[in-house]
Amino acid sequence: MSWVFLSLRKMQLKQRLSVYQNRLIQISQKLMDMQEMSAAVADGKITYQEATSAPSSVFGTQLNFLGQSSNIAYQSAQIKTNAYLQQMQAVNQATGGQYQYSLDPNSMTGYIQNGQVQPYLIFNNIYQEELKAYADQYAQELNRQEQDLEQEKLTLETQIKAIEAEYQAVSEQEGQNIENDAIKLS
Repeated sequence: MSWVFLSLRKMQLKQRLSVYQNRLIQISQKLMDMQEMSAAVADGKITYQEATSAPSSVFGTQLNFLGQSSNIAYQSAQIKTNAYLQQMQAVNQATGGQYQYSLDPNSMTGYIQNGQVQPYLIFNNIYQEELKAYADQYAQELNRQEQDLEQEKLTLETQIKAIEAEYQAVSEQEGQNIENDAIKLS
């Protein structure tokens, strides 16, 4: 009669195995989606092609990233550009305009047009740097989440192997019990 209890145990193990395998599939899919997301945001920008080829599970997240990164980079670039220009103006006034002549023209290449420093060029450079800095920070968070998922995946794989081993042992014991409980005719 103990084979009945073993059959019930097998059924429980099979159900648990199914739940763990489904969770493992979900984690694997989420990891692939996160890797695509990481690749898309690596440069701080999401191109039209990256947005349209994104898995549906991360499309909204990509749009959030795009909105947040551009907004944060814009605000930061505005503050830094204004601070830089104010500081340059104060230094130029204090030195009678001599400071701007002491700047290495090669270091200002791309910022000067018609002999004048162009604030929008400085702003654009700072903006690009801020986008990249935000993307780097975001990538670190994605990496942490990926590591957490990898750890959960490893744990699930270990549990699945243990369940499969127990299932095999219970199946063998059930077969032996059925054989032992069988009526033998001589």
